[in-house]
Amino acid sequence: MVGVVFFILGVVVIPILCVLPIILEKSNEVSFKVPGTQTVKIEQPGRYYLWNDFRTVFDGKSYNRSKAIPDGMEIKIRNADGTLLPFISDTSTSSTSNGSAKNSIGYVEIKNSGELKVTISGGDEARIFSFGPSNLLKIFALIFGGIGLSLFVTMIGMGLSIWGIIKLVRSSKTGGAVR
Repeated sequence: MVGVVFFILGVVVIPILCVLPIILEKSNEVSFKVPGTQTVKIEQPGRYYLWNDFRTVFDGKSYNRSKAIPDGMEIKIRNADGTLLPFISDTSTSSTSNGSAKNSIGYVEIKNSGELKVTISGGDEARIFSFGPSNLLKIFALIFGGIGLSLFVTMIGMGLSIWGIIKLVRSSKTGGAVR
């Protein structure tokens, strides 16, 4: 019986507990209309991505733009003392959720907490961009950690079940009670 419980934990419960935080996590990205400037408070150093939210709803208005940002759009990200941070182009990541879709434009490496100014100029129509920390490592840790834990608990469940069956068969052959 204990083996079956461990098996169910490994096959059903642990995977659900690993996927739920990914689904239910509240985004800590700041969305804003461009062209324009947005001040962003940085709580923790790390890699922060700028996203093109090409299909989204912002302030009650829907936006359905192309994935490609317009030619001539200029991106400047400055820290609190006005120093321009190096912006690294990276369009390799995309995300779709609840009918909204976005793709990465690039990122900056933030060394200290504080405020940043994200300035986007150019373009001929209003678009929605967002800026926030990368959650990729956390997502991979949850997925691969969950898979490992799930397999481990499932194997324990299978082992205990097989051991229980063997014990039951041996007990029935000797006519004795299961201990």
